[in-house]
Amino acid sequence: MFGYELDKLLYNYDYGIVPGSATIFVRDEVQKTVKMDLTLLENIMVIIEITNEGYKVLSCSPLSSTVQMSSLQLVQQHMETLFDSMENLLIKISPLFKDKFQKMFDDNLNGIHKAADLLLLEDFDQWIH
Repeated sequence: MFGYELDKLLYNYDYGIVPGSATIFVRDEVQKTVKMDLTLLENIMVIIEITNEGYKVLSCSPLSSTVQMSSLQLVQQHMETLFDSMENLLIKISPLFKDKFQKMFDDNLNGIHKAADLLLLEDFDQWIH
């Protein structure tokens, strides 16, 4: 988990969190744990612990008085729950992340379908000529 994979965590989710908000503040190679904080689009800062077993939210803090109580409660409901991936954790605690993740997934799927259609058309065009 250390090295390149961990550094990717800092940037891979900027599309669905406050961009640039992910920071690793503990990197314990002996205990094999990492602690990082990031800010959800709901304007809630979360501290996440990463171990070989998975990912879990250790704490959360609203960053303004305008944070919806339901958003904060959703995060609080899943504190200390172990997730197998960062995506699954963020999808569960942040509806705004989930929406962005789904849009990115759909866009990528549409791109794959368009590329496949172009390849089929090129193959068909070559076959008939």
